[in-house]
Amino acid sequence: MKRKVSVIIAISLGVLAAPALTGCIGNPVESIVEGAVEQSGGGEVDLNSDGGVPDGFPSEIPLYDGEIVGGLGAGNVTDGGGWTVVIAVDDLEASFTSINDQLVAAGFESSFSGFTEGTGSGMYSNGTYSVLLAVADDGSGQKTATYIVTGASQ
Repeated sequence: MKRKVSVIIAISLGVLAAPALTGCIGNPVESIVEGAVEQSGGGEVDLNSDGGVPDGFPSEIPLYDGEIVGGLGAGNVTDGGGWTVVIAVDDLEASFTSINDQLVAAGFESSFSGFTEGTGSGMYSNGTYSVLLAVADDGSGQKTATYIVTGASQ
């Protein structure tokens, strides 16, 4: 349970910190977050604020073709870990529709999916991975698509 809590905290920190860290070269915050989680028993952590996907991100999950704002990989899916990837988008509704279509074409089934009042969200699974998708404006005008990926049985 302690490990799962550490992983959840790391993923949350990564999602919140990633936009603020974009463009920082050699950012020490990455090392601090990664080291803190790893020392607390949370497993391997890969926080990317440099535009890359986190280590081990599953290739069978298609990503929207946009600028990657940040990403985080924490542990592995068998231990309750997963990945988060945040991608900048231009048009919220068109991006959501495109991402939904990409996931379905890649063999993911949707348990819910919809776009309303300027926000898109959906939950997808292919039996191996679950993808929670949110496409929204963060309130400051930055529009992003956030993928949170875990093992399908979680």
